[in-house]
Amino acid sequence: MWTDFIPIAGLIVGFILFYRYPMLSVGIIHVEPDNVSVIIPARNEEENLALLLEDLRNQTRPLFEVICVDDNSDDGTAEVAESFAESFNVILINVNDKPADWTGKAWACQVGANEAGGNLLLFLDADVRLHPDAVGILVGNHQKLNCALSVQPFHGVKKYYEQLSLFFNLILLAANGVGLCFSHKNIGLFGPVILIDRENYDRAGGHFSVKDSIVDDLVLGENMAMNNIQYQLFLGGEVISFRMYPSGVRQLIEGWTKNFATGASKTPFYLVAMVTLWIGACIYAAYNLVLSTFNLILPDAALYLLLYLIIVLQLWRAADRVGSFKKMTILLYPLPLLFFLSLFLVSIYKKIIRRSAAWKGRMIDFRR
Repeated sequence: MWTDFIPIAGLIVGFILFYRYPMLSVGIIHVEPDNVSVIIPARNEEENLALLLEDLRNQTRPLFEVICVDDNSDDGTAEVAESFAESFNVILINVNDKPADWTGKAWACQVGANEAGGNLLLFLDADVRLHPDAVGILVGNHQKLNCALSVQPFHGVKKYYEQLSLFFNLILLAANGVGLCFSHKNIGLFGPVILIDRENYDRAGGHFSVKDSIVDDLVLGENMAMNNIQYQLFLGGEVISFRMYPSGVRQLIEGWTKNFATGASKTPFYLVAMVTLWIGACIYAAYNLVLSTFNLILPDAALYLLLYLIIVLQLWRAADRVGSFKKMTILLYPLPLLFFLSLFLVSIYKKIIRRSAAWKGRMIDFRR
């Protein structure tokens, strides 16, 4: 039957999708006199912001300034930024007048960029963690490659529920074509870390050009490509990491739901087809292993067990580059896969039917 080709084709596609893992060159030394303005959009990031600012204070490369844009938080985000201002060059900007046609993060980034005085703009999400040499490594790579950089941080996974993010991390990587074994035009930037010089940022239209987009990172990358502005994507490895949803399952569900369907709509059809075929192989192997074992069809069970273990090894190789996922999570991959599929359907429902989703106390309008 034609379905017998699904696992073989899916395995091949999986190796193509996760062939390489581009990392920042850590041996590159930055050359002065680039001035780096760090811009941190923050909404209700009291705990994360304190950790990030401490990392920035400990950087081996001097920073021109750190601009923290408090996006109308109702926790102690502003107080944290102010506490660092005394011993570290942190500038706090309170944003309470976001225009109705802007998303919160885009507005905060644009406000910060407007105030920045450095020739390099480094946009960081508040949950990012940095090795002491991280900024120097970023600037060194920027100077060597002479293009903008964007980094997907290594996902630090601490609690058991966070293990459910496995397939979201892998598909985020696959859908942007970062791991492909052939040259490919990426669909956009990674949102957590973006380093770009002021001239190219303005040429691309800045965050003003993505003011109403939920996936502002992807659209900003599209605008850069349309203006012939080069950029490269990297994985954070040991240099740049984050912990995405430490506040519980609800935060994890809201976070992955708010933009996954929108991001999928911007992925090229052939990549969607490849990812779908790979997921199909993962489902096929697990389902048939259970079915043949239950029915005591031992030759088939042995074959599907072999296929299942090959997929486990494939997942282990890829997952080890994107996050600190446990081996047991990978061995029992049907559980996080089922979670991904369920949440992806919810995301599509909210995008098409409800056209909105909650995130950090705001309703996100999917019609944008």
